Amino acid sequence: MMHMHEHLGERFYLRKADHPPAGAPFTRHHDWAFMTRRFLRPAILLLLAEEPSHGYALLDKLADMGVADKKMPLPMVYRVLRHLEKEGMAVSDQVEQEGRGPARKVYRLTDEGYWTLSYIAERMKGIFELLSEFQRRYEALELEDEG
Repeated sequence: MMHMHEHLGERFYLRKADHPPAGAPFTRHHDWAFMTRRFLRPAILLLLAEEPSHGYALLDKLADMGVADKKMPLPMVYRVLRHLEKEGMAVSDQVEQEGRGPARKVYRLTDEGYWTLSYIAERMKGIFELLSEFQRRYEALELEDEG
């Protein structure tokens, strides 16, 4: 479906593409992966606020959230966890697995981690509003041409 628009005397067409145009952002897998990985730290903070966890379980939960895929290297998760611990936002304890293998390092948030999560969540409200406004205006372009 194509929609014609006119701007400064030039006509251009807005259409829903079967595939993304060359050079469009987020068209290649690594573009999208890069963007979602920007949410890795906030997502890990959120998941640790929900419940203490170890890195491997966090990777599964991150995949469920859409922030990571199952192919994301586990060391990326542990790198974030180590930084959170170093910055005082998380602490870890060795927890025995009751006959299911070696003890695992389970991470939980500190007060500083909860404060940081609150701050990030408040900032994300602004991002959400920006994305919502972008989507609203884009959909208005489509409706203009249909009406």
